[in-house]
Amino acid sequence: MKLISIQIFSNGLSGWQSDLLKFGDNITQLFGKNGCGKTPIVQSIAFCLGYPSVFRNDIYERCNHAILEVSSPIGNLQLKRIYSKGIDIQVTEPNGEKQRFYDEKEYSAYLFETLGLTVDNLVTNNNKSTSPYLASMLPIYYLDQDDGYNKFYSPPSNFIKDQFSEMMRMVFDLPVKHSFDQKKEKFKAKERLDYLDKQVELHSRQAEIAKQESALISKSSEELEDEISTLESEIEQLKSSGANHDDSINVLDRLISKHKASIRDLTLEIAEINKRTSGIAQIVHEINTEVETLNLNEEARRVFLSFNEICGSSNCQLFSSSSDAYSKNLLYLKDQIKDLERNADIDKIKIEQIMKQRESLEGLIQTIIDERNQSLEKSEISALVDAISALKNQIFELQSQKSDIEKVELLENKHFQTFAERNKALEKYQSFGTDKNSIPALVRLKADLREFFLNWLEVLNTNNISRNITFKDDFTPYLGTETISQLKGSTRTRAVLAYHAALIELMAQHNSFCFKFLILDTPKQHEIHNDDLNQYIKALKVLCAQHSLQVVFSTTEYHYQGDNQDIEWNPKYQGEKQLMFLKMNDKDRII
Repeated sequence: MKLISIQIFSNGLSGWQSDLLKFGDNITQLFGKNGCGKTPIVQSIAFCLGYPSVFRNDIYERCNHAILEVSSPIGNLQLKRIYSKGIDIQVTEPNGEKQRFYDEKEYSAYLFETLGLTVDNLVTNNNKSTSPYLASMLPIYYLDQDDGYNKFYSPPSNFIKDQFSEMMRMVFDLPVKHSFDQKKEKFKAKERLDYLDKQVELHSRQAEIAKQESALISKSSEELEDEISTLESEIEQLKSSGANHDDSINVLDRLISKHKASIRDLTLEIAEINKRTSGIAQIVHEINTEVETLNLNEEARRVFLSFNEICGSSNCQLFSSSSDAYSKNLLYLKDQIKDLERNADIDKIKIEQIMKQRESLEGLIQTIIDERNQSLEKSEISALVDAISALKNQIFELQSQKSDIEKVELLENKHFQTFAERNKALEKYQSFGTDKNSIPALVRLKADLREFFLNWLEVLNTNNISRNITFKDDFTPYLGTETISQLKGSTRTRAVLAYHAALIELMAQHNSFCFKFLILDTPKQHEIHNDDLNQYIKALKVLCAQHSLQVVFSTTEYHYQGDNQDIEWNPKYQGEKQLMFLKMNDKDRII
């Protein structure tokens, strides 16, 4: 958001009003003597943005409202606010639609949403739920004349727990420090995680059972589908005209041959498993031999320890390293034996399953052979029927296998998806326990802020402040062992000005702008030398030009000389004692 213009409107014929004042692209300077009306105009900028500015009674009595025009992601907005101690703000959107607000919370939510900021439910100092307000964020960008230069962050009220940190985290889109919904969300995340843990276990068990039931099916669903298609084509060929007795017999012969090939594959698989089992037995025997050797070495060690001449001390450590190695090696070898024996048991079960499958195929082959022999004596039609029946039985068997494989694939996919969901749920649950102060992005921001702050202290020629800058509560600087409240006079003012310039530069560096301006209501110039203030404003000018920022400041003694990207507002209406920024509405009578 950038500033375009502001205008104050009178309250009746004897009221006070201003001209339409347009902001400069970079620097806007309000230059005039004390009492000429600079502060009400600067205050009105923040007032229209939702800040609870407090005016003198003559402003409430003489001025009706102010209209601040700003740019936003949805286009230019006109923010009209009535001068009163309550909330009465009307927003005119680019399409002409008007929104009216009588509540600070609703207006804040509207502008935050317009600026694309994430708004969370935060925690008050009394541990109640609350939302961030514009008045809580604007002190980062606006230093009022009264309290703005006393602290690094001077809000009108400090009702949010770690309020400054929460506002800065909001600006930089970091996780909130104290979320009111955290306990509730953490509880929900834990419930979701527990549910998914159970689902993962259930789907894993279902998939494992399905895999065991289909363990002897060595083909994929695609391969089985191809076989089914081939057999269905054979049926169609047999049904077609021209199929004779020999064709029917050939079909049965091919089935017999196919099943015999399957039996040969199963026999080879059994031989491979037996070979592996024999190898496992040999390996186990060798490991047991090594275990016996270790035991003999350990017994020898104990014998040596029994001789006082070799190891007379009760705390003798002569063979301690070999003793430790013995324990580790023995455990390792025992674990190897367990793994090998477990694999051997699995292979034994698999051989039993394969032998059952082989017996089933041998029985099926014998049945088909019997059908073939009988078909030789049957008529051509009967032989054809027998061949088609055999093919259909084979298709049914393949379809059953395909169904089992697809069931495994479905359950495995379901298990994988549930497992992925469970991992996401675990990450979300663990995020609630993450140390919010160790977020890498936050660490980088503080490192950059420290560097920028030191640079701006140099710009303002600040000599009597420690350069050992650390941060408390994320973003509040500690100057060595001193806090801002321990600084006095111009040193405190310089530190505050340097810090807010550093914040703006930090936002520019990380492209984290919601408000692209810095408003300084009359820096205490009598406490800062004009040369130092001039150097500060010129450095801000460079920052503005580089990142399309705006600086608005009012001044009495120091006078900034700008260029065509800057603008200067001066009082031009004669008052009782001096020129003023506001004029009376009654025939332009001067106030």
